Amino acid sequence: MAALNVGGMTIHRFCGMLIGPAAGQSNEDYFAQLQRDPRRSILAGFNRVKRCEVLVIDEISMLPGRQFEFVEFLFRRLRGRDVPFGGCQVIATGDFLQLPPVRTSETERYDWAFQSPAWAAAEFRTFVLEKVRRQDEPGFVRALADFRVGRVWGDSARLLQSRVRSNPPATMTRLFTHNVQVDKWNSFQLSELPGDETILHAEQSGPDLQREFLTRNLLTPVTLHLKPGALVMFTVNKNEPGRNEPLFVNGQIGTVEAVEPDAVLVRCKDGAEIRVERFTWRYDAQDDSSASFSQFPLRLAWAMTIHKSQGLTLDSAYLDIRAAREPGQAYVAVSRVRSLAGLNFKEWFKGVHVSPEAIEFYKSN
Repeated sequence: MAALNVGGMTIHRFCGMLIGPAAGQSNEDYFAQLQRDPRRSILAGFNRVKRCEVLVIDEISMLPGRQFEFVEFLFRRLRGRDVPFGGCQVIATGDFLQLPPVRTSETERYDWAFQSPAWAAAEFRTFVLEKVRRQDEPGFVRALADFRVGRVWGDSARLLQSRVRSNPPATMTRLFTHNVQVDKWNSFQLSELPGDETILHAEQSGPDLQREFLTRNLLTPVTLHLKPGALVMFTVNKNEPGRNEPLFVNGQIGTVEAVEPDAVLVRCKDGAEIRVERFTWRYDAQDDSSASFSQFPLRLAWAMTIHKSQGLTLDSAYLDIRAAREPGQAYVAVSRVRSLAGLNFKEWFKGVHVSPEAIEFYKSN
C-alpha cells in the first residue's frame, strides 16, 4: 500500500526475489532457484538491482530480517562486489516501535531487520527525526512519545485517560484490530441509512497474481457499497491543474451526496462538493502490460483496521485497542490522530505492547 501511494514498488518486486527464501533454505540455493525461473519479472528485478544507485526501503520495521539478508546478498551477487549491498547506497526509513514483521505463529520471535547479520555488516548510521509533523500540541506530543515506548503513567496517562468516551458520534471513524469488526460496523452503519444501495465493481485486467496483489493491498475495495449519506474516505491524493491545494487527499473524510454512473458526488467537511471519478492503479507504473485496478478511490470510513490506517492522518477517531497484541500496534492507532480533541478511546486499556528489542536498538544507536 505504501509503495502504491508513492509510485514505488515492494522490495520483493523491485529485486525480482518473489516471496524470498523458504525456511532453512540458503541464499545460494534460493538464488540458483531464481536463476532457473523463466519469469520476466525476475530478470527485470535483477536488472534493476544491477543499475540501482540509491535504494530507499520504507516501513523498514515490517521487513523480516531473513528477507533483508537475502536482499543484501542479492545486491552483492548481482553487482559482483563483495561489500555491503554491492556498493549501493541504502536508506532505510521507518520506526521499529511501530508495526513489526508479520509472523506465522505467536510462538515465533519477531524477525527484526536490525537483528540480521546484513544490518550489522552494512554499518548503518541511525538518525532519529525529532520534529513531529502530525501533531502540534506539546502535551499530546509528550504523551505520544511516552506511549511509543510503553510509558503510560503520570501526566501522560491522565491526559490520555481524559479521552475515554462511551458514546462518540456515529460518524466518527473507528479503528479496530480485526477485519471482522470493521466489516460488521461498516455494514451496520450502511444498513441504517435510508435509500437503495449502489454496488460499484472494480475493473481489473492483467496477470492474476498481480491483480491479487492489488486487490489485497489497496485501501480501495474491489466491491464498493454506497448510499447517499455514507461516510467515506478518499484513498488517493488528487491534484488539478491551476489549484494550489489538492482537490482531495488520502485519508480525507466526506459524505456521499449521490452516486452517478460515472462519478460519486462527495460533500466534504468544509462544504465543498467533489465529483469523484474512477482512478486507475497499476502494478507497475512503467509497464502498460502489468495488472490494472480501476475503481472510485473511496472506502467506507465508519471503521478500518489499525494496519490499514498506517500512514494516514485522521482528524478524529474512536479507538478500540484492548485487543492490540502486536508490539507498536496500539501506538500506530493513537498516533494517527491529529489532535487530542480528536482522540477517543472506547475503554481504557490494561497495557501497551512494545518490543524490548526495538527499545534496546534505539538505546544503543
